Amino acid sequence: MSTETEIKRAANILANAKRAVASCGAGISAESGIATFRDPGGVWEKLNPAEVGTSDGLIRTLTTNPHKLLPFFIELLETFERAEPNPAHLALGHLEQMGILRTVITQNIDNLHIEAGNTDVIEVHGNGFRIRCLSCGCTEPKDRRQLIRETLQKAYEIEDFTIENIASLMPPCPECDAVTRPDVVMFGEAVQNIPQAFNAARSCDVLLAIGTSGMVYPAAYLPFEAKQSGATVIVVNPNENAFSPVSDVYIPMRAGEAMGKIIDDLKQTAF
Repeated sequence: MSTETEIKRAANILANAKRAVASCGAGISAESGIATFRDPGGVWEKLNPAEVGTSDGLIRTLTTNPHKLLPFFIELLETFERAEPNPAHLALGHLEQMGILRTVITQNIDNLHIEAGNTDVIEVHGNGFRIRCLSCGCTEPKDRRQLIRETLQKAYEIEDFTIENIASLMPPCPECDAVTRPDVVMFGEAVQNIPQAFNAARSCDVLLAIGTSGMVYPAAYLPFEAKQSGATVIVVNPNENAFSPVSDVYIPMRAGEAMGKIIDDLKQTAF
């Protein structure tokens, strides 16, 4: 089928959905200028994940070779500061407003789904703009731009790269004043909220898999779980359909363009 036909099929399916769920990967954030980790030119081509992908490795590298990491982290923070929800994020927010989309499950840590208006967002890899106390475990969401501005200002002023000074880049715990870290999942750590993610996939009637390569588990299982539970699966990915065994509709387009066209078709559909 043609891409335009697939878009119309997706719009018709969503028009009749009662509890749709979106499962989103790095591809959707890439359109906001945030580099992926695994794709060519991504983060793991610039940094060795064995050195910085685990808590122990990150602390070790910060202790022994902070000059290697600080410029990269500053560049990363500046990228996050510039990022805005793109048309795909906004489309998902609109689908929720239309009463079609119930939940967004995301592998991304950038907070953009929440900023785009989605209220039920399951962040399986955490949120880079929520802090977690290393002592009491307290978590607290922060304003993305304010946290970045404050962190960058401190980073620019660092002269002595001690682990204590680097730790001070993060705000103190609001409960016990101890050291905090971004509440994100690193290698070797358990993913977050995965039971809720699987429950959402198993209870939906339509699952949208957007911008995900299907290489990151356990999130890659979600379309299969949804299909097994009777859902219709719609895949949006410009390069390949990693979920071809279970997909009912495949749209080989960038997320923003595809979701924008789907919303335009939905607006012309009588509910």
